[in-house]
Amino acid sequence: MITSFSKFALSVFFLFISYTGYSQTNFTGYINPEISINISNESPWSHSFGIAQRDVVYTDYENVNDFDKELDFQYKFLELNHYTSRQIGFHSKVSAGIRYRFEDGKNETRIIEQYAYSKKIGRIKIAHRLRLAQRYREITTFRTRYRFSAEFPLQGDKVNPKEFSLVASTEAVWEMGKKERPNLGQRFAAQINYRLFENTRLNLGLEYRHRDYTHSPYVEVFLLSGLKISL
Repeated sequence: MITSFSKFALSVFFLFISYTGYSQTNFTGYINPEISINISNESPWSHSFGIAQRDVVYTDYENVNDFDKELDFQYKFLELNHYTSRQIGFHSKVSAGIRYRFEDGKNETRIIEQYAYSKKIGRIKIAHRLRLAQRYREITTFRTRYRFSAEFPLQGDKVNPKEFSLVASTEAVWEMGKKERPNLGQRFAAQINYRLFENTRLNLGLEYRHRDYTHSPYVEVFLLSGLKISL
């Protein structure tokens, strides 16, 4: 069942980028697999360690209308990340984290502060997340993000092992820096989660990013995949 869904998601991804690529310019398609391990105990503290890789699979070149030429695999970066979180009450959590990206000629360190609130209402789990980030590379960028998401079990009233759920989200992103003018962007994502075991989840989905729409807009589409293990 997972294999069939993976094939379906890949087909949708390539159909989507082919349609989007022909219908507009300034468009790039990526794949973004990630593995994370979450460690928690009876205390309010928890820790997360992850590794992710991003690769370009499609680039919309100006004055080129050949999909085969624009469908070109290119390594983008490898990322290591860590978050330490503390539970606040029943529904809230504060976190601090660091990300380090290995990218040719311009490695990046990113410091992150985050507040998250989640609550289940009936069958639906809703979540809010406010994240601040400082990106240190050849220039320094300050970023503020707000995300709203909702998770729906696709079988029964809750997500049990061997069952699926759907997560839909939207996120507003604001960036600024000393050498950058402020810009706004919006992200929309839909992912299918599969609870493989009690402590293991697989996810696969698409994310559409409309970036810098106040100045020089461009579009990015991501095929997201992840493996999350809780210890």
